Amino acid sequence: MSSIGLAPSRPIALEIAHGRTLADLVPAFLKWFQFVCRRSDNTVRAYADDFKAFLGFCAAAKLERPEQVTFRHIEFYLGWLQKERGVKPQTANRHLHTLRSLYRYLGREEIVTTNPAADCFMLPMRKKLPGYLTVPEQEKCLAALAEDRPFLGRRDYALVATGLFTGLRCAELAALELAHVNLEAGRLRVVNGKGSKDRELLVVPRLAAILREYLAEIRPALVGRPLIRVPAAVPFVFVNAHPTGSHRLRRAGQALHGRSIWHLIHRAVVPVIGRPVHPHMLRHSFASRLRENGAGLQVIQEALGHANINTATMYAHLTTNRRRQELARLLE
Repeated sequence: MSSIGLAPSRPIALEIAHGRTLADLVPAFLKWFQFVCRRSDNTVRAYADDFKAFLGFCAAAKLERPEQVTFRHIEFYLGWLQKERGVKPQTANRHLHTLRSLYRYLGREEIVTTNPAADCFMLPMRKKLPGYLTVPEQEKCLAALAEDRPFLGRRDYALVATGLFTGLRCAELAALELAHVNLEAGRLRVVNGKGSKDRELLVVPRLAAILREYLAEIRPALVGRPLIRVPAAVPFVFVNAHPTGSHRLRRAGQALHGRSIWHLIHRAVVPVIGRPVHPHMLRHSFASRLRENGAGLQVIQEALGHANINTATMYAHLTTNRRRQELARLLE
């Protein structure tokens, strides 16, 4: 097993769990991860979900303490995830990364002396090109949504247009506040995005016109009060409908969650294009449109908020495909 280099322990402003079982130590790690490492709520929630599966596996294997877990157990766990849970290699690798982080923390706190997860190899993955909407499909979706005139339909039109023209993640669309949108300057600011990073995006005139109509005519009706009073009470751009008394609308007038936004996108796009979509479909469509129009990978990296330019290389295939199509046309 790989030894962990243990630097002298420094006190942190958090209570470390006194219990030494995995069930006791995981919550302590999550507190440290959130408040000391300053990870986002979504990231902490994803780690917590991974630990729930791991703790269930350990309970069945009668592994209570962290030092009982070996790299063989973790290898078996990754195989179990794929066979019994049906997870893909990419998801299994995320679980492995989660366990590596846990054991690094436990080593830092001098609870363990080895990191069994460090000896496990990442599973090989087939490189899959991201699904995206072609430009004609994007225009078809926008045209169909523009004709949907009820309040919620016009909100969904503004939502899908924002995703297509900015590449925001679902969680970023949900967290977008009025104060972060400056239509006069043609700017939109993402605050505390993935990796707790901020970035500024261009709002093209077409999107500005769509958002201006939504903010002036649709959103005030959805929150049920004049726009001038909204920011103090409901600061978010995209909201649910105003309450009507139905228990199903008890969250009306409040911000949409990232998962709700994904469902709205799915409901709006699938009937138009006639094929399945995924949560990042609009984001990939935005990047693909940039690439097709000649944007470099660094521009795409900055627009999408990727920490590493290597992540943006997935879009390099677009120019290759275009060249192949052009060559095939010339050889006909």
